[in-house]
Amino acid sequence: MSIFQPRRSLLKSALVAAAIGLSMISGVSAQDKQTVRILVGFPPGAGTDTLARIYGDALSQSLGVNIVVENKPGAGGLLANQALKQATPESNSLLFVIDHQVVMVPLINKNPGFDVKKDMVPVGRITNVYSCLVVNASSPAMNLQSFAELVRKTPTAGNYGIPAPGAKDQFMGYVVGQHFKVSMNAIPYRGSAPAVTDLVGGQVAAVIVPCDATVDQYVKTGKLRVLAMGADKRIAAMPDVPTFAEQGVKMPVDSFLGVYAAASMKPELLRQITEATRKLFDNPKMIERIQAVKMEPAYAGPDELRQIVDRNAAFWGEQVRQSNFQIQ
Repeated sequence: MSIFQPRRSLLKSALVAAAIGLSMISGVSAQDKQTVRILVGFPPGAGTDTLARIYGDALSQSLGVNIVVENKPGAGGLLANQALKQATPESNSLLFVIDHQVVMVPLINKNPGFDVKKDMVPVGRITNVYSCLVVNASSPAMNLQSFAELVRKTPTAGNYGIPAPGAKDQFMGYVVGQHFKVSMNAIPYRGSAPAVTDLVGGQVAAVIVPCDATVDQYVKTGKLRVLAMGADKRIAAMPDVPTFAEQGVKMPVDSFLGVYAAASMKPELLRQITEATRKLFDNPKMIERIQAVKMEPAYAGPDELRQIVDRNAAFWGEQVRQSNFQIQ
């Protein structure tokens, strides 16, 4: 036996022990990472869910936390809102929302089971969302004025699909009808995709839906025509499409996807998440990932987001009352 063999054995044992020790330390570090839960009020694969996961990945890298995305679909995001209210401080809960959840849901439900101002803390807006009025490319309507003239002559041309009953899109149609003094009839669908599919197939005369990749693909293939865009100014993706305001129809166009925290969240963690969310927009990779899913990055801080929601709630609340919408 070589005199070096015992030394080699000792060295091997030491290396193994060190490796085990490092593994244990690494395991403990992974377990010690704080976990942040992101609630999403829509199913996996939906646009809100996709962006929530992009945001979650970026937040995880920024803060060194574990992220768990928990989907709670149902009632237009109401169930997720209620889950945020019930969140404990230890659950470190966030809610990734579309504006419908914090603007329209409280307006169209008698007892929503949550209070936006008491139970939810704004963290930041992540993207803008633009709703648009769309017709089949075979329609003679080329703008809102000619669309209104068509509805006067053919009342069924005023039947328009919307993503869900009580969606802001429904009341956008109401505002258009009031402005041009024509009768608009909302037809609720379960999401915007089936409404757009029916529009392409000629089962519905028009739709007011988020102007997303689904609409864009049919516009590019010449099957649909966008008559008006719910934006402050014309957007780069569709520069030839005028806004509602350009055509005389005035209404808030602050639709968005954003992040709220549970009111129960620990103040220091809330501060860290709020600051990290702001800094994410300095990261080109984050911007690229948002743009890759056909969304427009548009950060707004907590105070600005609070003002956007208040302004929208005041205007759309009035439309809900004037239209005699049956509150659920």
